[in-house]
Amino acid sequence: MGVSIHYRGTLTDKRAVFRFIEEVEDIARTMQWPYTVLDEDWSQAPTAELEKQAGGIISVGGHAGLKGISFIPHPRCESVTFFFNASGIITSPIQVALSAHEGYPSAAQWQFVKTQFAGPDTHVVLVKLFRYLQGKYLHDLEVSDEGGYWETGDYGRLADAINRLNEAIEQLSNDLSAHRQDSDIVAQIEKLLKELKDREGKS
Repeated sequence: MGVSIHYRGTLTDKRAVFRFIEEVEDIARTMQWPYTVLDEDWSQAPTAELEKQAGGIISVGGHAGLKGISFIPHPRCESVTFFFNASGIITSPIQVALSAHEGYPSAAQWQFVKTQFAGPDTHVVLVKLFRYLQGKYLHDLEVSDEGGYWETGDYGRLADAINRLNEAIEQLSNDLSAHRQDSDIVAQIEKLLKELKDREGKS
């Protein structure tokens, strides 16, 4: 459940990867978005694998062989990733690690960013940025927008979709909270009845 933007594609010209990083980094810095840059060696074959750390935390170890940038456009938005493998395909360190058992194949994979909790304005900003990057660097970029804004440009429809889902989540949260309260009452009554029964057994 949630409004997300799904995307996949390939750099039109791999030689433009550093211009791409520099331009998106400049945008992120100007907008005060936290960002991360990767500049790994494309000539070295990937060795990335999933590793289990203490406490059950899963991390990516080894060399993913990616260049690119990720950024967070809003505190309540997921990270937007534009990391490219040696073929210029958008991917991520975890997707590279997950493909280890297949010999690290180079195939376009869907990325996604959930914008629902960041609101419609953040969603619109990302769609406009994707349009710009598509025209300049990613001519085969495919986008599937659960809010419909990429396809229609209809802000009202996007806002309605986000509001409906947020209201549904809030209602579910309220229902669960009420259920927990009911469960607490039941537990208290059961405890009281048990205490009464124990007293009767002692008398």
